[in-house]
Amino acid sequence: MIYLNRDKETKELKETNGLKSKKANQLWRIYELNKKNKPFRLSRSKFSDYLTCKRCFYLEQVKGLKNMDTIPFTLNNAVDDLCKKEFDYHREKQTPHSIMVKNKINAVPFKHKDIEKWQNSKSQGVEYVHPDLNLKLAGGIDDVWLNKDTEKLIVVDYKAQGKKEEKKIKNYLEDVYHDGYKLQLDFYKYLFEKKGFKVQKTGYFVVYNATLERETFNNKLEFTCDLIPYKTDSSHIEKKLLEMKKTMDSKIIPPINKFCQNCNFIKAGSTFL
Repeated sequence: MIYLNRDKETKELKETNGLKSKKANQLWRIYELNKKNKPFRLSRSKFSDYLTCKRCFYLEQVKGLKNMDTIPFTLNNAVDDLCKKEFDYHREKQTPHSIMVKNKINAVPFKHKDIEKWQNSKSQGVEYVHPDLNLKLAGGIDDVWLNKDTEKLIVVDYKAQGKKEEKKIKNYLEDVYHDGYKLQLDFYKYLFEKKGFKVQKTGYFVVYNATLERETFNNKLEFTCDLIPYKTDSSHIEKKLLEMKKTMDSKIIPPINKFCQNCNFIKAGSTFL
């Protein structure tokens, strides 16, 4: 897909030079070495970008290249929003959701004054300022539950998909395209632990699968709901964060990643110029 640059508010076409805005009120989006007065904010998705391609991460965060816009997954977002409403109903009443009962998990959605902030991935999320790295690490969670037996938190992420019955959850976490999902829960666990919460090792994916075994659409989707457990591991996050910060502080642009489509698109295109 090829996207044209548009103004975020008016949606009108807007010229672009491929760089982030250098306006004074938006310089926070570009990392500056030795700028100690304010922690630089990095989201979970940007940490994932670093692990995927160090070069593309560096060019965006340090050199100020503007990442390409993508069209939002509005149907997936609609499922997420409705899921949150459903779990919020039980959060308010402090009752277990049916999927907890079905899977014999003695838990309820965690009730906390900051839950709405934690779920706001665009501007807030769960935030932790790393004192040694001067980075504000953030991640917008889908949900967090409270294990009533241990009083530990359970990190949870909602997923929506449309696969045939025999493929909807089989080998779900073995899919290489779902490695990023596992990193999500690892990172959320890390953030909550750094904020002083006790978090249980097993997290969950609540997977809503649109049923495809139907003869007609009839203007509605029907979903099945499954719970996929995942043994979280936050032990590797700190080491990778230290490596990431070292990369950010370096004056050397990381080499081209031979597996990265963005790197090699730019490399191949430059040969024609």
